[in-house]
Amino acid sequence: MLDIVFRSARIVDGTGNPWSPGDVGVEGGRISRVGDLTGAAARRVVDLDGRVLAPGFIDLHTHADFTLPVFPRAEAMVRQGVTTLVLGNCGFSPFPVVPERLEMLRAYVAAFDAGLPWSWVDAAGFMAHLETLPLACNVALQVGQGAVRVAAMGFDDRPPSAAELDFMRRLVAEAFEQGVVALSTGLIYPPSSFAATDELIALAEVGRRYGAFYSSHVRGEGDMLVEAIGEALEVGRRAAVPIQLSHHKASGKRNWGRVETTLAMIDKARADGHDVLADQYPYTASSTTLAAIMPRWAMDGGIDGMRSRLADPAARRRIRDELMRAHPDHPAPARGMREFDPGAIMIASVPDGVGRSCEGLLLTELAARFGEDPAETALGLLERGGGGVQIVAFTMSEDDVRRVMRHPAVAVASDGWTLSPAAGGRPHPRSYGTFVRVLGKYVREDRVLSLEEAIRKMTSLPAHRLRSYDRGLIRPGCTADLVAFDPAHVADRSTFEAPHQFCEGVSHVIVNGQIVIEMGRDTGARAGRVLRRAPA
Repeated sequence: MLDIVFRSARIVDGTGNPWSPGDVGVEGGRISRVGDLTGAAARRVVDLDGRVLAPGFIDLHTHADFTLPVFPRAEAMVRQGVTTLVLGNCGFSPFPVVPERLEMLRAYVAAFDAGLPWSWVDAAGFMAHLETLPLACNVALQVGQGAVRVAAMGFDDRPPSAAELDFMRRLVAEAFEQGVVALSTGLIYPPSSFAATDELIALAEVGRRYGAFYSSHVRGEGDMLVEAIGEALEVGRRAAVPIQLSHHKASGKRNWGRVETTLAMIDKARADGHDVLADQYPYTASSTTLAAIMPRWAMDGGIDGMRSRLADPAARRRIRDELMRAHPDHPAPARGMREFDPGAIMIASVPDGVGRSCEGLLLTELAARFGEDPAETALGLLERGGGGVQIVAFTMSEDDVRRVMRHPAVAVASDGWTLSPAAGGRPHPRSYGTFVRVLGKYVREDRVLSLEEAIRKMTSLPAHRLRSYDRGLIRPGCTADLVAFDPAHVADRSTFEAPHQFCEGVSHVIVNGQIVIEMGRDTGARAGRVLRRAPA
């Protein structure tokens, strides 16, 4: 007898093939039968009445490792149909922990940390902690190269010694042994950004014998985009590992259109036999830490080093001058720095004691309130809030978003967190809306993608990257991670002005054969698992 039969579905199987009508039977946490199941015995029958039934969505790019302990039901994500979250992106992970450098690591991840207990020292310990939580979805982990560098070298802006490099390689190998799926980098964030290409290759190649991949927030998404993508491809080629290019975009108006070049670079690499994929969120705004605007030299020594330079009048003046040169309208713009356009930077969240009233304001608005120039306002926020100030930056082109979205090697991914309406601040709406925004705006309304292609980008494509060949498809024998939605009404409701709003149109979410969302209601089922890397 089947556990559940989903009847009268419009089945979109994850392959990209056209949808077909039918039923899906689930037994023992797996898809048992697909087709006409009229008369099949089942403990439960769910009539989908023509709704789409698709594989559960796999989000390759999240920072949920820092919010799951607070929001383990992951409602913002799961209510969209996400059944697997990949953690540890952009070089940030809550392990490895060297006790004497724990406070450095906590400062490094301050902008993400919603209140971790920090009761572990390695990937295995963090996985064990996650397994104590009432998880509603699956999670897979990456080890962050930035966290590894903190453990070995703190925030020193220098090449590692031979002993330090060997220690980092051992930490990465240990994480792979414990089941993480990839090494990630965030090459605009110190100390990840302090690593030269050869150092990255030395760490990435450790993953080769484990069948792991290398994911990268590349060294620049603005003026340096083409060179940065070239570096990531070089790392993959020389380390002989698959590459995942994170949240692919061109930032800053003068760089719009350069994704044509970078997408051609991806095509060339794939034609040459290199396994390269990318991912993207469907918005023209990004979100990061305010500290990301700082010149590299000002971040030597981490947040403490930054604060000491801000307290030095000469160093502060130099930083301010460099920020002004990073303004898009400067006649001789600085190259290699993140664009600093205060009229396009919104304060998303600040630590306690900084002043919540600034959340939701543009830097220009806040500067006008204080009666000072925006660069000085930014430096003041960094002085008071350190690495804990989050921003939203409106710097991308809608044409580029669509161009990247259409590329067959680009998956949908949120770059978000697990949140709930109880969370504060003005976070980027991508945590609540990424997947349903693609289905509502870019499939139904604007027809940028077909329904089947959008589902492929959310399911079998990311499953391929994870080597999770039993997920991402509706096929007998596959794990029963599923989502049902009304294609005529599925939509995001989260906005930049009011982000804490759940989506609409998703009726059922099934994780490992258990219904976790039923008619828009959280059932409380503890269905999620920690997914460890499949053997090579």
